[in-house]
Amino acid sequence: MFIFGHLGITLGLFKLLEHKIPVLKGRISYVGVTLGSMLPDLIDKPIGRVIFSETIDNGRIFAHTLLFFVFLCSVSFYLWKRKNDIRFMFLSAASFCHLIADNMWETPATLFWPLMGWHFPSNPGTYGGALDYFQILFTYAYTPSLDYVFISEVTGFMVLLFLNIRYLRQKYLLYVISGTVKL
Repeated sequence: MFIFGHLGITLGLFKLLEHKIPVLKGRISYVGVTLGSMLPDLIDKPIGRVIFSETIDNGRIFAHTLLFFVFLCSVSFYLWKRKNDIRFMFLSAASFCHLIADNMWETPATLFWPLMGWHFPSNPGTYGGALDYFQILFTYAYTPSLDYVFISEVTGFMVLLFLNIRYLRQKYLLYVISGTVKL
């Protein structure tokens, strides 16, 4: 679960899309994007690493599959047709971005589950428990090196920092323009 990489890169991508495609301006549900960017991990990590740690021991299971993405798209399409609500589409799209960020094509048995079999790849004995799992996770993600995980975490952090600075600067300028803040 690499929080900064998933959140920052996905939010940055949707902000860029909103900037480049004017029809999206003000229509993107950033709550849906934020939730969708982490949804596969929020579902799979507790199930695969905690609840079924003795049998599955894998944090990339059901919600890291194309089947789950198709399910989200089906719900999105239904809500759009029935209620003219497109917000769930952004959750679906952000969830797909999560699959891309996790390089799920490298694990086709999970990505195409159940087409390639009913079992998920497992790696039993890798972690001694939840505390060991998080310790290894943070060590792996935040130890400076030129690997994919560290670079995506730093990139995501920088995007989040940029978006927050931009937001605060716009908010400050609105206060200055409205005369609320005196210089």
